[in-house]
Amino acid sequence: MPNFTYKAKDAKGEAIHGSMEAESQAIVINRLQSMGYFPLLVHAEVTGKRISTLSKFLRGRVRNSDISAFNRQLADLISAGIPLVKALAIIVNQTPSENLREIISTVSGDVQGGDTLASALSKHPAVFSKLYCAMVRAGETGGMLDSILERLADFSEMEDEIRNKIKSAMIYPVVMIVAGLTAITILMTVVIPKIMSIFKDMDQALPVPTQILISIMNFLGNRWYLIIGGALLGCGVIYQFLHTEEGRAFWHRTQLRIPILGDVILKREVARFARTLGSLLKNGVSILSSLEITREVMSNNLVKEEILKVSENITQGSGIAAPLKGSKIFPPLVVNMVAIGEETGRLHDVLLRIASSYEVQVERSIKTLTSLIEPMIILFMGLVVMFVVVSMLLPIFTLDPTQGGTV
Repeated sequence: MPNFTYKAKDAKGEAIHGSMEAESQAIVINRLQSMGYFPLLVHAEVTGKRISTLSKFLRGRVRNSDISAFNRQLADLISAGIPLVKALAIIVNQTPSENLREIISTVSGDVQGGDTLASALSKHPAVFSKLYCAMVRAGETGGMLDSILERLADFSEMEDEIRNKIKSAMIYPVVMIVAGLTAITILMTVVIPKIMSIFKDMDQALPVPTQILISIMNFLGNRWYLIIGGALLGCGVIYQFLHTEEGRAFWHRTQLRIPILGDVILKREVARFARTLGSLLKNGVSILSSLEITREVMSNNLVKEEILKVSENITQGSGIAAPLKGSKIFPPLVVNMVAIGEETGRLHDVLLRIASSYEVQVERSIKTLTSLIEPMIILFMGLVVMFVVVSMLLPIFTLDPTQGGTV
């Protein structure tokens, strides 16, 4: 059992130090609280840290659904008038995720030590993003933490829903590819070698498709190591290139130029930009801070560069619509709606409407894309299988009985 050292304050406000054996950090904090102490710092010793890190790795990451449940529970407790520290302590005992339970226990200890909730959450960037912490900070400042947590839960659930729809739409094409590759592999490794032995005994010229198939089989059989080595080397070179500034810029630029798929990626980025910026502005975060956080949320570097230009223009006294208008990334409709939002003073509402509209368009585009991918996969796999089958049957159909050889 790991050993934890702790620092706490007693009822008189005097600092105390000590160590305690427990299964987790949450248990130590609960014990100290039951003894009337206020935990300030609880951490595992060296061996305990290694064990804790390994156990966290084995348990996996914290899921978005767990974060959403945490948001709703904390919002409900705060709305009911329960103090923040007590609300966190209640949630610790009700959280099924062990990783999240330990994090919430640490956050509870930090809040007891005098940190704000946003500051305590920001110490765990792998779980609570800058967007999340900024909105919590705005909620604490404006006295509307419960409503902010509800919005964060809605935001997280919406992101999960879109992500799950994309995954669901790609399941069938992936299954088709795996099934097709499996069928081709069986033909190439089991069926064709047996038929090839028959072709070798035939004393006649083989049709061109059969000769091509035999050449492919011989190459795969005799040069397989070159294929695997070349593939690994190529993947390594591409991986290194994509992790350079030039490589990332090239890849992100190429993504937006891919027919149909590029349109889906652009709409997804626009929806994320509008949803994030609109949510931050609606919750009282300053425009420059909102743009900085939104920029970090984006996944495409070209979009990030355009948002950076917007920030630079705002510092010079300009608005958002003007720099967006000169951009080749954002559609004119989005720019015009942003301009109207700025003029009417309802920019956050306009951005959220844009986000909702583009999220619907992304869903429709994904369905269209998958409806095109499916027949293309079927056609490609069908052509490959047809070529293999025809190549094997042609020698039989063209067999000259007057020549030697047996089938």
